Amino acid sequence: MNPSEKGWLKEYIKFRGPHPIDFLQYQIKDQDNLLYKIVQPTGLIYGHPIHAPGIRHPKEQRWNSLGKMKIVLLESFLHSASLKQEVLPTTPNDWQDFYLETSQSIGQFYSVLDPQIRKKAFFIFGKRRKDEFRFAEQVLHKRLFLKSRWDHFWASLFQNSLLFLDTYYFGEWKTARFHNMKWHKDAMKILLLKVIAAAAHANQIIEREEKNMFFTFLGSSNLTKSQNKLAKEAFRDGISLDQIDLRQADTWLLKKYVLELAILMIWADKVVSAEERAFLSELARRLGISEEELDISLIAIESFVIENWKEVYFLQSKHSFQLISETMTTRITFVLQQHKGSIAKEIKSNSELCSLFEKSKNQQLTEDEQKKMKSQLIEILKSIPAFVTIALPGSFLTLPTLLKILPKDVFPSGFQD
Repeated sequence: MNPSEKGWLKEYIKFRGPHPIDFLQYQIKDQDNLLYKIVQPTGLIYGHPIHAPGIRHPKEQRWNSLGKMKIVLLESFLHSASLKQEVLPTTPNDWQDFYLETSQSIGQFYSVLDPQIRKKAFFIFGKRRKDEFRFAEQVLHKRLFLKSRWDHFWASLFQNSLLFLDTYYFGEWKTARFHNMKWHKDAMKILLLKVIAAAAHANQIIEREEKNMFFTFLGSSNLTKSQNKLAKEAFRDGISLDQIDLRQADTWLLKKYVLELAILMIWADKVVSAEERAFLSELARRLGISEEELDISLIAIESFVIENWKEVYFLQSKHSFQLISETMTTRITFVLQQHKGSIAKEIKSNSELCSLFEKSKNQQLTEDEQKKMKSQLIEILKSIPAFVTIALPGSFLTLPTLLKILPKDVFPSGFQD
C-alpha cells in the first residue's frame, strides 16, 4: 500500500479494519480535550503533520512526506468522527464498516465546504469518476498539495495549519451541529488571520519571519477577494485585540487553536519578548484560558519541535535546539513547582520508585533500573492535570533532566545528597 498510488484509500481501510480505535487509553472524558490529546502530537495543529495517531502501517517509512501527511489527515478524520459516535463499533466487521463509511464521506464533507469542488474534480484525464473512494483520494491530495515554503520552517508550519480546522469541522459535520458550517469555518479563518496579524504587531516590530507566516497562512485560506483585502489591511496597518470579535471561537478546542497559532506567530524568531508575552496573556484572558494553560500551550509547541527534531530538518541548528530546549526546560520547571505537592504524593505512593531512590543513595543503579526510574517519573508528570492533554518529549526528558527540573523537595529525604 502506497498513499501516492491510485486506490490507496481502499487498501489502507483493509489494513485498518481489524484495529479498533481505543479512547480508554487516554483517560480523558471531554471530547475537545481528547481530540487535542490525539491530534496535537501528530503536528496537524501546527500545519506540519509527521506521525498519524493510532496504529502505524508497517510500510510507513517507505512513504514520501505527502503520503505520510495523507495518512495523518485521514486518521485524524477517523478519530474525530468516532469521537462523535453515540455508540462505538464493537466487532472488527463493525469497525471496518465504520472506516469505510467515514472515508467515503470525506468527499461529501469537502463538497459542503466548497460546492464547486466536485465539479472541478469530476473529470480526471477526461474520464468521468463515480467512485467515492477515488473522489476522496483526489480531494485529500488537492487539500495537501500546496506550494511549500521549506525555506523557512515557521512559515512552512502555517502552510497546512488549516488542516486541523478540517479535522474539527469534520467531526461537527457528522453531528450536524452547524446550520451553515461553511460560514462558520470562513469566519474562523478571518478571526485567525486577525489574531495572527495582531500577534505580529505585539512588539511593534514586524519580523521577516512573521510576514512570511502571515502571507503563507493567507495564501492557504482560500478567502474571497474582499476578505483577502481586509486581512492584508489588518496586517499592514495593525490591529489590536480590542478590535477582534473572538466569540466565533466558541469551544475550548477552537480557543486553544487560536491561542497556539498566535504563539507560533510570536515564536517565529524563537524569542518571546515581554510585550509579546503580555499580548499572549491578554489573548488568553479574553479567550477564558488561564495563565498556566498558556504556559502548557507554549510547552506543547516546544515539545513537538524537540521530539521531532530529525523530521523538522530545516530547524537543525545547534543554537536553535539549545534555545528551544532551554526555554522549554525553564517553563516545565516553573509549572512543576506549582504542583510539587501532588508530585511528592505520587512519588511517596510509588513503593518501587521509592526503593530505587533509597538504593541510589548507596550504590549506582543499573541501566535497567535507571530506565525504570525515568519511565515512572514521566508517568507521574503525565498524571499532573496541566500535562494530561499534551505529549511531553520523552526522548528529551532523560533521567538527569528529570532530576534537574523536578522540585527538590518532592524527593525522599537524603536522595539529593
